[in-house]
Amino acid sequence: MLIIIIAVIIIALLLTVLFIPIMSLFNSVSDQPYQADEKNLLVGRLTVGIDDNSAVGEVMTEFVNESRKTLPARIYHQKQHPVTSISKNEEVLIIEVSNGVAYVIPYQSKF
Repeated sequence: MLIIIIAVIIIALLLTVLFIPIMSLFNSVSDQPYQADEKNLLVGRLTVGIDDNSAVGEVMTEFVNESRKTLPARIYHQKQHPVTSISKNEEVLIIEVSNGVAYVIPYQSKF
């Protein structure tokens, strides 16, 4: 009985020593790093609504690899069709990102 327990422990240790480097190598080869650039932040969804032009909300964007990024959001001031508020869960178009704040307007996709 003692021999079986020792054999199981030795096999477990050998498998651990073999599998950890193999899995590390597999992960380094298979993982494709994706660096989200602010240029890719085009469309998002408000997770916190913006009530007026001076209020700050929050916009969440999703990338191709399904990662998400949230940013503080303000309404982009435009001369034509001024927007005074944007509700929560509304899809928005990010016009620019300045000092970590996304300036947004309402957006409706045509799909």
